[in-house]
Amino acid sequence: MHVLHTILRLVHHLTRGRLGPALLLVGLAATGCATTGQAFADLEYPEAVSNLHTVEVGSVEVTYADQGQGEQAVVLIHGLGSYLPVWKNNVPALAERYRVIAIDLPGYGKSSKSEDYAYSMAFFAEVVQGVIEQLELHQPVVVGHSMGGQIALTHALRYPGVARALVLTSPAGLETFEDGEAKWLADAVTDEFTCLTPPDVVYERLAANFYRMPKDARFMATDRVAVIGGPDFPQYCQAVSRSVRAMLDEPVYERLPEVTAPVLVLFARQDPLIPNPFLHGGSTERMARRTVKQLPHAELKILRKTGHMAQFESHAAWNEAVLEFLAKLPAPALKTEPTEQTEKNEKNEKNEQTETTEGDGKDASDGEDAGDVEDANEAEDAGDADADAVEDGADADADTAGEDEATPAGDGESDEERP
Repeated sequence: MHVLHTILRLVHHLTRGRLGPALLLVGLAATGCATTGQAFADLEYPEAVSNLHTVEVGSVEVTYADQGQGEQAVVLIHGLGSYLPVWKNNVPALAERYRVIAIDLPGYGKSSKSEDYAYSMAFFAEVVQGVIEQLELHQPVVVGHSMGGQIALTHALRYPGVARALVLTSPAGLETFEDGEAKWLADAVTDEFTCLTPPDVVYERLAANFYRMPKDARFMATDRVAVIGGPDFPQYCQAVSRSVRAMLDEPVYERLPEVTAPVLVLFARQDPLIPNPFLHGGSTERMARRTVKQLPHAELKILRKTGHMAQFESHAAWNEAVLEFLAKLPAPALKTEPTEQTEKNEKNEKNEQTETTEGDGKDASDGEDAGDVEDANEAEDAGDADADAVEDGADADADTAGEDEATPAGDGESDEERP
């Protein structure tokens, strides 16, 4: 999503005459793919996600970090233009209780890249499923950020019952674009545009993902600049442009009621990218509430003073919210060969669940500790939310009973290394 933000920002400057087209072209040509950079494979990942392995899924070689020894697996999917190190502030906390698999999507990070890959949401979901099968992960929790959230939803729709639950952070795919809007965005995102992004814009683009960018986030821009002009950089640019088209072509909002797994949805109040600020505008909080109302078993947390990359910027609050959500999930189904008796038991359990699913997931977050988590409905009553959000919250009633607002814990940032 941050790549798309850069494109829209530059076009915005052009149309208002703040940046001359000739100057832009000169800058791009001078700082683009002519530079000889390093291969993605040569990037040094942070220690928290340094236990790297590869697995083959068809023609794709997927690189993933594998941390923790828990029986429950948690699969982490990064967003557009990103890579698995974006989870470095989350993996250690999750790995204390769970086995954490953070993957580099095809076309990104250290995973293989090819012009033959579709780079569609369905393609990414198929690769995620392949990783789950190859690693024999039983009912993993699938976690996605931004485009990764759209992929997680696509996976849940294509492979129902595989994921035990979903965690969606600033998820994409929830906006619908008119044909003209979608075509304009798709035409703007070319391989060359991504390839020729100047280094200074790379840093600006990263900063735009945060309310206040932590110093320990800068390595992501440093890595991105380091690979400019590298041997597989053109394939990365192609992956980005095709991914943007796929995000536009394969929205998931209309199919949200089909997602039967428990879902934790986390949005950031100061997210500058969702909803699209150039084409749609509006309230992030309103979109968040509208999304949760469409999901049968979902709860919502809104992080304050936090930008698009919420899991990184407010990692302490994010980690706490996710761990609490995971801890209260119902036990996963036993991994056994089906017998006549177990099939009867499963049928009986299904009948019992049918009688009680009406309230599942709606009030799961009641009783959160005060201070770090604030009840969203109380905030609305106090006038803390905007009028649109208040209107949606009033309409939801039971649908929003599980919605909380989390305050990012700044003390977590002070423990990070400051390069």
